[in-house]
Amino acid sequence: MILTVLDTETTGLDADIHEIIQIATITYVISGEGDRYVLKKYEKKINPQQLHTAQERALQINGFTIEDWKGAPNASEVMPEIKEIVEGSDILVGQNLIFDLRFINEVCHRNEIEPPSFPPYIDTKSIADRLVRANWLQRSGMDYLVEHYEVQVEGRAHTALVDCERTMAVFDELMRDVNQEYELYTFSEPYKRRRK
Repeated sequence: MILTVLDTETTGLDADIHEIIQIATITYVISGEGDRYVLKKYEKKINPQQLHTAQERALQINGFTIEDWKGAPNASEVMPEIKEIVEGSDILVGQNLIFDLRFINEVCHRNEIEPPSFPPYIDTKSIADRLVRANWLQRSGMDYLVEHYEVQVEGRAHTALVDCERTMAVFDELMRDVNQEYELYTFSEPYKRRRK
């Protein structure tokens, strides 16, 4: 089985007006015995075309600077690669992943690229929310989960590849706490947070 963890960094929260400025994936092969091996790591900065719509807070969080993004490819160059990675996966993993998938879908439409056929996904937020409802955890945000589980990952948080690594480490911890039980979601039927 091919499992891919995916994360994006964006210029804001609204896929209609904001843009992906960084995207990363880590693709794993999972053997029949359950062993997991890294197949490929992918990370790209993406040159924003509508920086005037960006939320200043979002740019601060993900560390955007014009200098650091100089020479980065446009989304139209990156999305075909993402489409290939996503469609080559049997399952995706991410934190509140529908956010990232909707951005990818919108960016593809904006650039006249056929969006990926997204495989089913596991949402770490859905597992964490379950544990919040059971009073096992206080919150389900990634920064809290990383702190709670004492996850150690090198690099700066809120950069796409580091967040992929944080998500996968948290995923492993969550799965232990729920005895490997999870639900699968899809692009058309995503995880929707329930109130307590």
